[in-house]
Amino acid sequence: MSACRNCGGTNLEDLGPIGRVAPFFLKRVLGLEIRSARSKAPLKQRIRNLAAIPTSLLSLASSSHAFAEMQICKDCEFIQTTIPFRDDDIMRLYRDYRSESYNWERIQYEPSYSSIAAQVGQDKTEISNRVGALNAFLHRNLGSPQPATILDYGGSDGKFLPDYPGSKSVYEVSDIQPVAGVTRIHDESKLGQYSLVLLSHVIEHATHPSELVRKVASYVEPGGYLYLETPQEIDDRDRAALREGSEQFDIGIHEHINSYCIPAVSALLESSGLSVVAIESGLVDAGWAKAVHIRALGRKKPV
Repeated sequence: MSACRNCGGTNLEDLGPIGRVAPFFLKRVLGLEIRSARSKAPLKQRIRNLAAIPTSLLSLASSSHAFAEMQICKDCEFIQTTIPFRDDDIMRLYRDYRSESYNWERIQYEPSYSSIAAQVGQDKTEISNRVGALNAFLHRNLGSPQPATILDYGGSDGKFLPDYPGSKSVYEVSDIQPVAGVTRIHDESKLGQYSLVLLSHVIEHATHPSELVRKVASYVEPGGYLYLETPQEIDDRDRAALREGSEQFDIGIHEHINSYCIPAVSALLESSGLSVVAIESGLVDAGWAKAVHIRALGRKKPV
């Protein structure tokens, strides 16, 4: 039986083939492309080439895409692909994430990406506003004493860590060098337990987010905290319309294969054995785009 990969429930509603798979994702993850068929016969191929000229002009207004079947969980409102992607396939998307080779290949499929490629994850406005919102949220909701040890799981170079003075580490499998004051842990078997663990902008990429969060929660010490952050790309009104069947629209599948809202993030923490301390959403200006981010804090039961 199909189950929600966020909360584990089985109360799912099929939404139909509305997951629009981006061409770059299709190429990187599945090794597929959408193009016209070729003919062995030279004359037929010349005719097809001629026919492709007006077709390419029409594609500026309407283009073809691959679509995946989607589901919504009626219990937590999480939206997922009906058939999950495999970890090995998804990892092909991230093998050189945000590097020059990644940006170059993505731009071949998405020329408009060239205008923001250098800014994504690097823009000073994004760093300042994301860290500022994180600091404000944690200072409002973290208990005392302040966390002595902090881990950012999948945290790249650690530039999005909060301003607490405790020891700071990132678990990162790439070779990117951490910022000053942050220790990179390359081998997951070397992780211990920490006062505060961050999982920021990761769960929307994960093939099985509930399994991931349960694992990451094991690195939180008793009485410690797990912080989750993820974008909300479908607002509550549109999500309700999808669930009720009153509207239908395409959901983009690119880097993000899961769609979150506040109830879904709350259910994810609770299904991982954590109590929800605080949860909120707010608009964040990243410089190159504006997006709604959900911030949530879960706590592990003290011994």
